[in-house]
Amino acid sequence: MKRNLFFPLLLCLALALAGCAPSARQQAAEALSLDLSAGTVLLDTDTHGGFLGDGTSCLKLAFPDDALAGVLAADPAWKPFPLSDVTTALVYGRTVEQDGASMTWGPCLIDGDGQPLVDPAVENGWYRFIDRHSQSHDPADESRVLERGSLNFTLALYDADRNELYYLTLDT
Repeated sequence: MKRNLFFPLLLCLALALAGCAPSARQQAAEALSLDLSAGTVLLDTDTHGGFLGDGTSCLKLAFPDDALAGVLAADPAWKPFPLSDVTTALVYGRTVEQDGASMTWGPCLIDGDGQPLVDPAVENGWYRFIDRHSQSHDPADESRVLERGSLNFTLALYDADRNELYYLTLDT
């Protein structure tokens, strides 16, 4: 009799634990140390899965006013636009001429059709880069990201013209 109850109990426990996973909004709020409760979800997509959990996620939130802009402008972890060369390559792609040859990087944050997830392009606002690849360096330093064989980072972009926040993650 004990054996017959083991598998149903195990299944119930697994289902209960699966329901405890934090929402994308909760994950973004925690990672960015922000209150995102006023945002309305415009896009929530996540391709993470499989054995190693590789994938891309994108959460896009719209805010009713520019209150979040004031918070970000006062936080030194957020950099004002324009994006750095590296971040531009990750989000939109970038071609560089070097020693007579063209080298193209990115875009890396794309949808299933290969189009950038950040659309339309953000021109004014703030961004925050968090490198999750290694704990041995400054997680805000994006300078060596394109030199690696794998990418594990979080990028948040706030569009001050539209009061929209993109929270993006990439794990390869």
